[in-house]
Amino acid sequence: MAMTESLAREGEELTCIWVLAGVLSYRLCDRNYECEACALFHALRGGPISGSEEETDGSSEIAAGSAPDTAVEGRVNSCLSRLIAGCKLHLDRSYSPNHFWLSCQQGREVFLGLDRHILKILYPIDEIVTPRVGLRLKQGEPFGWITRGRIAIPMAAPISGEVKAVNGPYLDAVRARGRIEDPQDWLLRLDAFEPLDAIQGLYRGEEILVWYLRNTRVLKRYLREAVYPKADHELGPTLSAGGAPEPDLEDVLGREQFERLIDEIL
Repeated sequence: MAMTESLAREGEELTCIWVLAGVLSYRLCDRNYECEACALFHALRGGPISGSEEETDGSSEIAAGSAPDTAVEGRVNSCLSRLIAGCKLHLDRSYSPNHFWLSCQQGREVFLGLDRHILKILYPIDEIVTPRVGLRLKQGEPFGWITRGRIAIPMAAPISGEVKAVNGPYLDAVRARGRIEDPQDWLLRLDAFEPLDAIQGLYRGEEILVWYLRNTRVLKRYLREAVYPKADHELGPTLSAGGAPEPDLEDVLGREQFERLIDEIL
């Protein structure tokens, strides 16, 4: 019996393979696991973003007319996997281009959190400075910042609203580890001034996947640039053979390239 026939029993809800792999939080498959016909499958696998738009992942920048070094590509992919491991996308939330997620609980109560992907890229984080309770935020205006060594990254509000609560345990966890394991990983609870569905400039549904894929390709391009055309003895312990990927991305890319990456994705 074929795989699709055995899984697509009458009345049975099929869970997407990307949920089983831990990439997405929840999604039902409505294609009977016919993945080759699924745009979502191709986007997450690293294929074309759409039928008319195909972005380069940086492979053309390695060297014109030369095949990529398999061993070095393995190191790049290993480091990339380390950086995105444990990070899930939640298609029932909205995401902003500056890496906040937003979730509406009831009425206009909105929880605002930082995307875990950006926390892992910025690791280690020294401090997240948040607004006080009662402050009224205006969409697009700064309300706090993230500090990492000499870098201070302003946080711009993706939505207008009044701050009702700040998640202290979340902040303590970020300061201690640079990433969050608690599923209650919200940063602020807001009383939004307009419905979340009416907010412009947010990614929703499968738009989130396209945005995530673009960011992943940018990150992989920077990792490649840190490797090619260096020889093994110049790579150091972070990406050389036998060395574990370094969680501090600045050590891998170097100061200048790391700051360029932050500017590009934020």
